[in-house]
Amino acid sequence: MNTLKQPIVASLILGLLMVLSGVLSKFMTPTVQHAPQLNTINLEIMIPLAFGQWKIGPSSATTIVNPETQAAIDKIYNQTLSRTYINNHDERVMLSIAYGANQSTDLHVHRPEQCYAASGFDIDTTVNALVDTPIGRIPVMHLVAKQGTRNEPITYWIRVGDSLTRSWIEQKLAAIGYSLTGKVPDGLLFRVSTISNNEQDSFRIQQVFLSDILQAVRSEDRYWLVGQLTP
Repeated sequence: MNTLKQPIVASLILGLLMVLSGVLSKFMTPTVQHAPQLNTINLEIMIPLAFGQWKIGPSSATTIVNPETQAAIDKIYNQTLSRTYINNHDERVMLSIAYGANQSTDLHVHRPEQCYAASGFDIDTTVNALVDTPIGRIPVMHLVAKQGTRNEPITYWIRVGDSLTRSWIEQKLAAIGYSLTGKVPDGLLFRVSTISNNEQDSFRIQQVFLSDILQAVRSEDRYWLVGQLTP
């Protein structure tokens, strides 16, 4: 799609979704929590400190971007987790996970491109992609955030209820779909990134990391990360 048309199309869709959200709010207020086992999730325990060739590494050389105030984080998320992992080849991957129990149409996980832009980064082209892992194919978003000499390729997805979403439109439509059923979905942002000028190599490293970590997480806990993923 022509880059000049993208903002116009996005604005039109945004307007339609806002109108739809307003109409829905007059007729239906979701009250049923989609994640009844909310208290069972614990990111610190769920995500292993070491797995495969990866272990927790020093994070002083790499800063995980989080421009939101603690008050905003507490409002949107029930739990957050930020770690830096290093493998046997001295390759570093930054992991950031944020879980929110309430993904209603007006309160949802913030997208990385918004957070990075708020921190003064320039956002390069965002691309929908698929990452093959041993547990199935993961729909993800690839983007590159740039600030000065820092070049940060990023891979992420956002789970809304049972589904994985990439674009803002997918995320919003998923929330609206749940509102039609009278349920409030939970949601989770899963983001990995590296600091490198070699973007293709970074995405390769991130794919290896994602495959390894999803294999390492207990099968009964994977739903919290990827929802009802089709193998």
